[in-house]
Amino acid sequence: MMRCCRNLSLLLLLALLSACATAPPAPGCTRIGHTGQFCALAPAQLPAVRATHIVTINHDGQQDTFMGELQIDQHSLRLAGFSLFGTSLFTIEYDGNRITQLPKQTPIHAELLVTMLELALADPAILRERLHNLSLEVSAQDHIQTRELFEHGHLIARVERTDGPLTTAHIRIAIPLAKLSVQMDPLEAGRVAP
Repeated sequence: MMRCCRNLSLLLLLALLSACATAPPAPGCTRIGHTGQFCALAPAQLPAVRATHIVTINHDGQQDTFMGELQIDQHSLRLAGFSLFGTSLFTIEYDGNRITQLPKQTPIHAELLVTMLELALADPAILRERLHNLSLEVSAQDHIQTRELFEHGHLIARVERTDGPLTTAHIRIAIPLAKLSVQMDPLEAGRVAP
């Protein structure tokens, strides 16, 4: 039941976190790449939303799918994962100071999930202020916004998001070095890639 979440957590860790022995990230920050850091935004700096997506993770021919319900307001970012049968898998909540997750003994890397969501959703100008040893390039074409995160010229992650509110947006996160992709499609719309 937790296989999809375990795979996502382990793959994101391998792709984004350095295995090198470097100084730990600053408080409230997550290491991305070898020396890069992203310092999380407060929920009030993110767009308010309540949306449910079908999340599909592909890696090396393996595919896992679950439902993800995201709610962001002035006080918190809350992500709940459910199996396609409605069974609760995990809950992550971030209040701007602390990230909590339930159940506590799951292999989910909550800080990394919050980081990836913020990179996909936040205003790029605000995001750039929170990046250290990383750069963000943003472009748009054919109703798709693309955000690419680089560390010293090397692509770390690519986020594609269709125009419109999050409730109807399709989001694709690709981490090329790990041959990993995460597709998020609105529950009502099925699974049509951008």
